[in-house]
Amino acid sequence: MKLRNDFYQILALLCDTPTAPYRESMVTAAVGQWHRTATRSQAIRWREDSAGNIHLDYRAGDKGTRTLVLEAHLDHPGFIVTGMKRDGTIRTIFRGGVKPSCFTDATVALWPGSGIAEAAKPLVTRVLQVTPAKKSTPMRVLLASCGVKIPNGTIGTWNLPGAGESNGLFMARACDDLAGVAACLCVLERLLELKAKCNVRVLLTRAEEVGFAGAIVAARQRLIPRSCAIIGLETSRATAQAIQGAGPVIRVGDRTSTFSPALTRFMAMTAGGLADENSEFRYQRALMDGGTCDSTVFHAFGYETGAVCLALGNYHNMLESSVAGTASACPTAGPLIACETIHPADFAAEIELLAQICVKFPKYKPGMEDLKKRFNNLHEQEHKALLYKRG
Repeated sequence: MKLRNDFYQILALLCDTPTAPYRESMVTAAVGQWHRTATRSQAIRWREDSAGNIHLDYRAGDKGTRTLVLEAHLDHPGFIVTGMKRDGTIRTIFRGGVKPSCFTDATVALWPGSGIAEAAKPLVTRVLQVTPAKKSTPMRVLLASCGVKIPNGTIGTWNLPGAGESNGLFMARACDDLAGVAACLCVLERLLELKAKCNVRVLLTRAEEVGFAGAIVAARQRLIPRSCAIIGLETSRATAQAIQGAGPVIRVGDRTSTFSPALTRFMAMTAGGLADENSEFRYQRALMDGGTCDSTVFHAFGYETGAVCLALGNYHNMLESSVAGTASACPTAGPLIACETIHPADFAAEIELLAQICVKFPKYKPGMEDLKKRFNNLHEQEHKALLYKRG
């Protein structure tokens, strides 16, 4: 499917925005900028909870209509400045799952400003030394001097270019999970266009990369009503079973758990219907067991859960030469650090799939009663006479 230009702009803006676990304020500002237009602010209610998670409520369903939650996280592995030495070298911590070996000869962009990425200008430095994480102590990274004082708390990202396309792939400093955040906003745009009669909440959580911090608060404190169903949006490492360009992936589970069968089946049936209607729409269904995602948190706390993800290249910016054969064309910030990639058509199809799931969700019924009825009818109409016939 072709990605609309306005949706591409939302995707590029979010994926260009610096972020790190517990330092998501620039992304929050970008989402706030998107929300402030009159049409959006009037139709979609904004709220921040006690943990700093963002809740965006679209409520156009009839009274009593069950709410569907679309969830994505605001952070990506990154650097946080903690101080400077007398020689000007910069102390940082790095939070998020990146192998220490990948830091060798890598360059880093520091973002002292607090504004949105398009208005901020980074200072470029390089990695001098890495001390691996130990238990609860995060990885410590020493960076070369920039020649100026860097405030504590400054975010650092890999020194990679702004979002763009190459060899048919969208490439950016961070697709995980800022592409998920962008998809949430695009789905809300589609619901406004469709004047959809449904109740949908977008939940944007903090610090997923360091143990699902925002999601755990939302689940523990029941900041999401227990009556809601939750679909987590993620990017997940591309595999032989989930390839880039073959459509969004209905994720039946992750490394830790499998998700609610009835909701997953409803999502797959919606996707199948779209594929029947539109030959350009493609989707995949797979167990993405490369890691654990926020959906497992909500599932553990008793919520009905599902998940949709996009096949991701260069997971956590760790260069993968095998992904789609495009590594050589991918911008790098060191021998083993590169832009993350997704396929624009997958992103476009994800938006349409999620919008249709939202539209159809008011008629969704939990459980397997419809499937049980189908099997009973099949038995009565076709199997019974033959099964019990003797001779």
